[in-house]
Amino acid sequence: MTCEKNIELSVVITVYSETVSLVETVERLLAQDRGYIREVILVVSPFSSADCMAVCGRLSGSYAKVKVLVQDNAPGVGMAVRQGMTAAAGNYVAIMSADLETEPEAVDRMVNTIEQTGCDVVVANRWLPGGGFSDYNPVKLVLNWLFQHIFRIVYATRIGDLTFGLKILARDVIDAINWESRLHEIFIETTVKPVRYGYTVEQVPTFWRGRKEGRSRNSFFINLRYVWMAIRVRLAPVPERYR
Repeated sequence: MTCEKNIELSVVITVYSETVSLVETVERLLAQDRGYIREVILVVSPFSSADCMAVCGRLSGSYAKVKVLVQDNAPGVGMAVRQGMTAAAGNYVAIMSADLETEPEAVDRMVNTIEQTGCDVVVANRWLPGGGFSDYNPVKLVLNWLFQHIFRIVYATRIGDLTFGLKILARDVIDAINWESRLHEIFIETTVKPVRYGYTVEQVPTFWRGRKEGRSRNSFFINLRYVWMAIRVRLAPVPERYR
């Protein structure tokens, strides 16, 4: 059954000194647009390189839909995501990164899922058939699988990739939830809070490829923040308005 949805999508892309991969992300994203993208917001770290800043300027000059925001409260990708979500004008907001570890083409599959189901949130899942990993550390891959499996049971959800940073949330969901993350734990918070609060959450397969530019800033310490966020949200009382 098709759900009639007038989707105006704001795409929030967090940027930290990417150049070549940033350009490719934006170009691939806009190439698949069927008319639903309202804007692409590049939330750029103030610590980004001069080359990156120049690329952001050229993209906003070349594409009318591309806007640049310099992150106000830095450092922290969580703060960047929150600033982008606040600034977004669309009735749905996608969050992704500029390093091509998040697959631009998955956005169209996610929008199609919203059109088909009318769901509140769509997350990209690397563990679904049709998804997968390339250039992912084998030890981290095993730990990732264990984490996803354990917390899928803890949350009693069929959503199987709770930590991945590519998803789309309805504007109503974004406005209703109190977001707390400063760092990478924003990526699990934006999944588990909607799940915990009873929003309809769907998933689509996606393929993760290791970045070819720059280096990951996701340390072991950040992984502990993922775990703490997942436990804290699960144990905290559900806000009254969701009961």
